Amino acid sequence: MSKPSLDEMIEQLPKELSPQHDLWPAIARRLETAPVRHYGWHSSWKQFAVACSLLLLGGFGYRLWFSEQQAVSDPQMLAMMAQLRQQHEQQVNFIEKNSHFNQWQHASLTAPLSRGVDELRTASDQIYQALQKDPKDQQLWQLWIWAQQREIELLTQGQQLPEKMYAEKKGTRI
Repeated sequence: MSKPSLDEMIEQLPKELSPQHDLWPAIARRLETAPVRHYGWHSSWKQFAVACSLLLLGGFGYRLWFSEQQAVSDPQMLAMMAQLRQQHEQQVNFIEKNSHFNQWQHASLTAPLSRGVDELRTASDQIYQALQKDPKDQQLWQLWIWAQQREIELLTQGQQLPEKMYAEKKGTRI
């Protein structure tokens, strides 16, 4: 006897597999006798109460943990902030000393620039005070650094203004 090849064995298999007996009557019996669970008002109320209490506990726990985290201020962060503020003040003092910032004329062109510098200094001080309360707030850090950079930019723009806006022209007209 020769062994049949794999292809011959596949050819001999039936095209469809069907169960040996009809399964539908057993399925129908189970569907008809399946217990129907009715959740009463009391059980849903209990679930709702448990869910609410878990939410309240979670909220109080988060708030307690978050307030403790904010209360702890990092002395290294505060020292670094003070150092950055001092460096900025040194830069501003250097720019003011080596420029004619104090000699700006009170003309219509320089008044907005002076006002802008004053407003940026006030804003920078307020941001610094807020940062001392929450030194880990990244948005406050970005705002504080932006205000300092903008103040230096305005002071640098002030250096480009002429010392005297209405200097007398000596015999030449343009």
